[in-house]
Amino acid sequence: MRDLGYELFETTADVGITAWGETLEELFANVARGMFTLMVEAGTVRPAGVLSVEARGMDLPSLLVAWLNELLYRCETEEWAPADVRVVTVEGGHASGELAGEPAEAGRHQFKGVVKAATYHLLECHKDGDRWRARVVFDV
Repeated sequence: MRDLGYELFETTADVGITAWGETLEELFANVARGMFTLMVEAGTVRPAGVLSVEARGMDLPSLLVAWLNELLYRCETEEWAPADVRVVTVEGGHASGELAGEPAEAGRHQFKGVVKAATYHLLECHKDGDRWRARVVFDV
């Protein structure tokens, strides 16, 4: 079985993701990939184009929430169907990367639901041994 780098968990009226990665960049990418599985059926979107994405936060947990909410904002405002994400850097309260996907087409892309926001409820983001781990709850 392939390690996706994330798993879903349920909370009252919301959905959460626990994710892990060897680096902060891998962790931020895996949380985003988990979020995308809540939004759109992966096999229906091609990584045909990319959008540059940047976020800032006061500390690591707030940076993760800002990163995820910036991805959601870009998907909404650009009418973008996400396929994957590449995180280039996570350091000093700044994250940057690229959001791969294509313009959303209701007839071709199979959307699952609306993710409104990443929240601070039950938020965790820390190093656990030699891996980074995060837990994020999403308002759906």
